[in-house]
Amino acid sequence: MSELNGLDQVVAILKEEKAVPPVTIRTFLSWFDVQRRTRLNVEYIDGELDKANVKTVPNYRETWVDNSITFEFMKASEVESRNSAAKTSSDHGEERLEHGAADDPSFKIGKILTEDNAPVSVKPNASLDEATTIMLTQNFSQVPVMTNERDVKGVVSWASIGTRTAAKITGADVQSFMDEAHEIAASATFFEAIGVIRESGYVLVRGPDRRIIGIVTATDVAHQFEAISTPFLLLAEIENHLRSLIAKKLIRPDIMRACSPEHLPEKFSAISELTFGNLVKILEHTDNWEKLDLRLDRPVFCKELWAVNRIRNDVMHFDPDPLSDQDIAKLRNVSRLFDSLRSMGAF
Repeated sequence: MSELNGLDQVVAILKEEKAVPPVTIRTFLSWFDVQRRTRLNVEYIDGELDKANVKTVPNYRETWVDNSITFEFMKASEVESRNSAAKTSSDHGEERLEHGAADDPSFKIGKILTEDNAPVSVKPNASLDEATTIMLTQNFSQVPVMTNERDVKGVVSWASIGTRTAAKITGADVQSFMDEAHEIAASATFFEAIGVIRESGYVLVRGPDRRIIGIVTATDVAHQFEAISTPFLLLAEIENHLRSLIAKKLIRPDIMRACSPEHLPEKFSAISELTFGNLVKILEHTDNWEKLDLRLDRPVFCKELWAVNRIRNDVMHFDPDPLSDQDIAKLRNVSRLFDSLRSMGAF
C-alpha cells in the first residue's frame, strides 16, 4: 500500500476492517497543515478525529513527535464518555474555561523516547566480543542483557567489564561481566529518571505492557536539555540586545510616542518593564528608527523581530514540541546579527 496521505484514507481502511499502516506523528500533523501540537492545533485535530470517530494509538499527544502511531475506530464506551464530558462542559456554560493542555502536564520519561531509543540487547550467553563490538560500532557505553523484550538479566558496560577485569574475573560470555540493570516505568517523570541516570549513566524504560521500550542515557538527557534550553537562551540574548539598543539610543518620550498608553505599564521607569511587542513597536516608529542610526531596512528588520516574537510566544506557552529547525535558525541568525552590531560599536 502507498503511504497514507490523510484521515479520509484512514477511515476508508478501517471501514474495510483492515489494519492501518503506522505513520509518524510528524506526518500525521502534516495532514492538517501544522507542524507542532500547540493548543489551537490540538483542538482542531481532536475535532476532526471526533467527527471521524477515530482515535490514534497511542494518543498522538502523549509521545515523541517522530514516533509512530496507528488508528482505530472509537469504541461505543469511549464515544459515550466523550459525549458526557462535552455535555458537562456545556452545562457549566460560562463558568467553565477552556484549558487546552494535557490532563497530566507532567513531563514523563516515556514522552522523550524516540524509535532510536529502542534498546539493542544481547543474550546472556552472548560472547563478550559480541557485546564489545556492538558498543564500539554503535558508540554505546552499555548494552542490556535480555532473554526477551520483557526479561532483563542485567547490563554489560565498559565499567562492568573494567571492574571485573581488574578483579581478574574471567568468562567467555556477557553474563560473567554484567551488573544489575536499572529501570524505570515509562509513566515516571523525567526528573525521577535523572537521579537514576546520574548514578548509573542510563536507565531502561519499561512500558505499561512490561516490555522494555527504550533506554535513556546521560547523552540523551544532555540532548534533551539542549533542545529545551537553546530557545530560551537565544530569546534572552535577542531581548537583552534589543533592550540595550533602545536604552542607549532612545529616551522615555520616544517610547511614549511609539506605544499606546494602554499597552505600556503604568508609570514605567525601566526598559525591563516593556514587553517584546513594545520593543518592536518602538523600533517600527520612523523617528525612533532614525535615532538608532543603523544602515538596515526598517520593515525587513522589524518583520524578523515580529517572527521572533511569534516564536517567543510559542516557547513561553510551553508548547509540547521542540521548535522547528527553521525557527531555531531564525533565532540564531537574529542573535548573531545583534552580536555583530554590538561588537562593531553600533550600540
